[in-house]
Amino acid sequence: MIELVIFDYGGVISESLLRDFSDFERRRELPAGSVSRLLFGDRPANAGGGDPVDGAVDPDEISDFHRLETGELDFATYLNQVLAAAPDILGRDLEPADLEAFSGSTGPRIYWPIVHEIWRLRAQGLRLALLTNNVREFHDTWWDSFPVEECFDVVIDSSEVGMRKPDSRIYTLTCEQAGSKPTAAVFLDDNYDNIEAARALGIEVVHVGLDPLVAIAELQEILGRRGTKVKNR
Repeated sequence: MIELVIFDYGGVISESLLRDFSDFERRRELPAGSVSRLLFGDRPANAGGGDPVDGAVDPDEISDFHRLETGELDFATYLNQVLAAAPDILGRDLEPADLEAFSGSTGPRIYWPIVHEIWRLRAQGLRLALLTNNVREFHDTWWDSFPVEECFDVVIDSSEVGMRKPDSRIYTLTCEQAGSKPTAAVFLDDNYDNIEAARALGIEVVHVGLDPLVAIAELQEILGRRGTKVKNR
């Protein structure tokens, strides 16, 4: 039986802010793929997350963005490093207008069907947790985007605990704080590496795409298959 449902934030509760930079690159006449390289660096797909089984991390593979999300790097330092690297990656300096255009095109857009499903599950007694890779300086922005405290028993923010998905330790911590075993949990995330790391621990998973209603249906199928009694709407 499933006792605990764990939700990611960006890409699950909110529209992903970092999914696709192609439109921004076209509008600012930047090389295709350059913004992702600038923000995240060139690295293996699982770099910085460690092995999904033992959580080991190679320090040489940890990008500045990963250090930002684990609280090792403050946002001002990270931004200065991005600005310094921009000429080599973008072919020119990153101008204030570029930053303004990008920030103006992003912001937390909440998937309210997911939030309503969270409320429904909570009302029926399921334990609920939020597990997010996030940035310390952005905490108030995402926290105020929907009623977090009304939705979740446990909130794990990577920048507060010093580790990030797909490090296996952060899933174990989430389950421990919620009082559930990994094998009694289901996890929703839009990132493949994060999903596979959770699956390796015995957690049921929903790989969330662009349609929140599909994710809700998959979650309901898992709950039903695992014998968790949840009333229909």
